[in-house]
Amino acid sequence: MKFKEQHKTALAKVLSDLVQCDGIVNQGEIDFLQQVYALFNITLTSRKKATNISLSEAVTILKSLGNQEKIAILRMFQSLSLSDDSLDHTESLLITSVILSIGIDLPETQGLNTAFVSIPDLSFDTRNAVLYLEPAFDKKTNASINRDYEAICKLLRKSQREFFFLPKVVSDLKSKKKTFRNALSYIEPTLTEDQLDHIDGQLPQLDSVFLSKEIFLNYLNANGLKISKPSFFLKIGNMKPGIYQDFLIIETGNDPLQTLERLVQLNTNILKINPPISNAKEEAFVKKLALKPETNAKEELNYMGFHKIILDILLKYNGLHEVSRLFITRKGDIILSDRNNTEVKMPALCKALYIFFLLHEDGLSLNYLNDHKEELYNIYSHISTYGDEELLRKAIDNLTNFIGSTMNANLSRIRKAFRDILGDEANLYLIKGEKGGRKIIHLDRSLVVFEDREAFS
Repeated sequence: MKFKEQHKTALAKVLSDLVQCDGIVNQGEIDFLQQVYALFNITLTSRKKATNISLSEAVTILKSLGNQEKIAILRMFQSLSLSDDSLDHTESLLITSVILSIGIDLPETQGLNTAFVSIPDLSFDTRNAVLYLEPAFDKKTNASINRDYEAICKLLRKSQREFFFLPKVVSDLKSKKKTFRNALSYIEPTLTEDQLDHIDGQLPQLDSVFLSKEIFLNYLNANGLKISKPSFFLKIGNMKPGIYQDFLIIETGNDPLQTLERLVQLNTNILKINPPISNAKEEAFVKKLALKPETNAKEELNYMGFHKIILDILLKYNGLHEVSRLFITRKGDIILSDRNNTEVKMPALCKALYIFFLLHEDGLSLNYLNDHKEELYNIYSHISTYGDEELLRKAIDNLTNFIGSTMNANLSRIRKAFRDILGDEANLYLIKGEKGGRKIIHLDRSLVVFEDREAFS
C-alpha cells in the first residue's frame, strides 16, 4: 500500500485538522500521529507543505487514491479518534465529511452525493445552521421540504443543528418585523435609523428565490463554490484559526428528509463502519494502525488554542528591527519578516485593498477609490484564485461603490489581522485616517519589500 508524496502531504493536513478540530491536542493523539507518520514515512517536509493547503485541496488529492487506500484512511481516522478516549461531535462530522467526499465505495455511503469546500472571505458565519440552497427555484424539492419541515428540524436539532429554509425564514421575518428591527438595533448598532427604515421597506418585497440567488451568487459562488443541484450546506466545525471555513455540500436527492437521515446515521455510526478485509496484507496493515499503548508514564499536556497566544508572545521578536519589515510575495501574501516570518492572513479582497494603499504612499480618500477601480481589479485578479472575471469585477464594484458594508468589513478584517499578531504595535501597519478624509498607511516604505512589485501594476 503505497502513497505518493502529494498523498502524504494531504494525509498530514487532514490528520492535523482532525486532531485540532475539538480545540485540544493530547498525548494519546500525539503518540498515534507519530506512529502514522513513521508507518507512511510522512516527513517533516510533507507536514510543512500541509500547512499551505486548504482542507478541501487535501480532500481533492486523496480522491485519486484507490478504494483500498481510502479504506485504510477510514481505519486511521477511527483509530485516531479513539486515541483520546472520546469522539467529539466536531471530529465525527469532519471524519464523515472527508469519508463521503473522497469517495469510498461503501454500502453506508451509496447514493450520498457530496462535495467538500474550503471557502475564504466569507462575511458571515453559518455556525450550526444547515442552509438549503438551490441554483434556481426547484418546485418539487421545495414541496418535499415543506411537507417534512418539522421532521427535518427535529432530526437536525438532535445533532445540535438548526435548519435554515429560506421560505420559512422570509415568512418569519415578515410576520415579526418589529422584533427583527429591535434585534438589529442591538446586534448591529452601527445601522442608522434611515438604514433600518430602508430594511423595513424592503421586507414586504423580499422572497426566497431572490434571497437564495443573492446568497448563492454574492457569497458562495463568488468564493469558488459551484452548486448545480438543490443542496444542503453545513459548516464543519474547526477550532483551529485560519483563513478558510470548511463546509460539506450534500445534494438533497429525491427525498431531502431521507438524505439527511442517512447523513445523521452515518455520522452517528462512523466509528462502527467495518469494511471487510480483502487479504492478509491488508490485515497486517490494519493491525499496524492499532494504537500501541505507552507503557512508560508521561507528563500529559493538553495543547489548546489558547496556547497559540503564548507561542505568539514567545516568538514575537526574533529580528534586529524594532518595527518589523513587511514582505509582499509575488502572489500577494503579507509577511512580517522580523516577527518569525509570520504571515498576516486575510482574504484576497482585503489583500488587494491593503497592497493598493501600500503602493499609494501618499494615501487617498475613499471617496476617490472609484477612480482607481481598474488598478484595484488588476491587483485583486492577480491575487485571487477564482477565475470568473465577472464576479471579480462585481466584488471590486461593491467595494469602490460602497455597496452594503463591503468597505467597512474589509478594513475591519485588515485591522484584526494585524492586531491579532501585533496588538497595539499594529497601528503603523493599518489603513488610517479621518472619516471622509485621506486614508494612509504610515509605515516607512523602506521597511516594505515586494518580491515582484511589477506583478501588481
